[in-house]
Amino acid sequence: MSNWPSREELEQVNNRLSKSIASKPLPKNASNIDRVRYRLCEKLVIYKNSQKISQRELAEKIGINEALMSKILHYHFEEFTIDRLLRYLSEIYPDIDLKVDQAS
Repeated sequence: MSNWPSREELEQVNNRLSKSIASKPLPKNASNIDRVRYRLCEKLVIYKNSQKISQRELAEKIGINEALMSKILHYHFEEFTIDRLLRYLSEIYPDIDLKVDQAS
């Protein structure tokens, strides 16, 4: 008996990995707009984790498709404007208040 996974098991894992999106870190030289978008995505990630709901459930709650939700949860926010992300966030936090602080 081999300790190695079978070819079929390796193909299944490879399939799952090829469909997943890795989370992107915020670059040190990120613009202020990207920093705000990152923080808005972060709030959605925190909500998902605190409510222990799936990506699909959060997408349904906000009213978007799961592929878009995946991009947000993995910080691939290039195609999203601040107001669009804020609109999604307001679906789960209707009384959300956005504050702007001066960076130190």
